[in-house]
Amino acid sequence: MAMQSREEIVDRYFNYIRDLRSGSENAVDQLTELWDEEGVFEFAGAPPLVGTFVGRNAIRTLYSNRLKASGMPLAFNGQSDDSGLRDAALGMVETHVNRIRGLDREGVSDDPDRYAVGWTTIIGTNDERGFEVSGNHTFTFKGDRIASLKVVMSPKAEQADGLRLEGLTVDDIGRLSLAAWAVV
Repeated sequence: MAMQSREEIVDRYFNYIRDLRSGSENAVDQLTELWDEEGVFEFAGAPPLVGTFVGRNAIRTLYSNRLKASGMPLAFNGQSDDSGLRDAALGMVETHVNRIRGLDREGVSDDPDRYAVGWTTIIGTNDERGFEVSGNHTFTFKGDRIASLKVVMSPKAEQADGLRLEGLTVDDIGRLSLAAWAVV
């Protein structure tokens, strides 16, 4: 089998994430296989979306837990008798990659060791509440494996087509983001 370029590995990563969010148990193994044994996965956003996972086993656990989060029930703070808000479950989490750019530290290369990926993710509940958020992934490679991945998400939620943002508190948005680890 021919060695894939690092950009192709980045594409595969986001395809496997889509599969993971769709409930495919195989996606956990496929994602884990992309990583170096000593890989580091870092969420570098605003709380509660912060954390670092070191080593392939810790990263595998992260993906396994995300698989289990599909349809996770959520309690919202924005509830009141007159708002019509009620508890819901995590529904749609859909990432749209906007750009992939190679970042080479040592001049021009056909296959740099770092890639920056800008994206927009839509996060919604099963009752059509939710939002859109932007962010980026920065991948660093060691050979043909991911050595590190830093994920940064904007703290600002935006209105998303077909979803209601009204009535969600800042805590509710954080809870939804955490459940989705929206940004993976």
